[in-house]
Amino acid sequence: MNTWFTSDNHFGHNNIIKYCKRPYRNVDEMDDRMIKNWNSVVHTSDIVYLLGDFCWYKDVEKAVSIISCLNGIKHFIFGNHDKIIHKIHNCEYDRSVVAFSPISLFESYSSYKEIKLNKQSIVLCHYGMRAWNDLMHGSWMLFGHTHNTLAPYGKSVDVGVDSTAITGKAEYRPFSFEEIKTFMDKQPIVQHLTDKSVIDIFSRF
Repeated sequence: MNTWFTSDNHFGHNNIIKYCKRPYRNVDEMDDRMIKNWNSVVHTSDIVYLLGDFCWYKDVEKAVSIISCLNGIKHFIFGNHDKIIHKIHNCEYDRSVVAFSPISLFESYSSYKEIKLNKQSIVLCHYGMRAWNDLMHGSWMLFGHTHNTLAPYGKSVDVGVDSTAITGKAEYRPFSFEEIKTFMDKQPIVQHLTDKSVIDIFSRF
């Protein structure tokens, strides 16, 4: 069982192809290719953390069809473009048209999450932070939202599908824990928070 992280898939969003210079001719090709990319690395028993802005579709049925095509046990972190996911989460849809349990699509929903994986502390949020819990002890901050426009800062990095920071190119698929660890092992702890006086302040909380 492996653990994966991704964000800002924007399934169904035609303009994102132009905005982010994605290598697809149209939204159908993008959706199809990203589903195949995802399933080529993620197995059914793997865990995937999705850090928001999953899809652009307005109807639940289409969103569910995309989610259902993707392998893995999915945990969702809300982004700023997730109205349809909120709708699913809150069961605000016609159940005579789409019959499913929200928890069957996502194992959990949240806006912010802290996890520990292989003894590594990880903070998950759609938005990138300059300060996060345990950063002076080497915790990671994984985020999306910026579509490869916000450079890594200390042990924080954009894990969105457009990000080139981790492997040197946009992969248009989730990143594995091992890929992120290889990147993070080369990153310094944020320097302005290594001053003893600052550490003393942070250690009080």
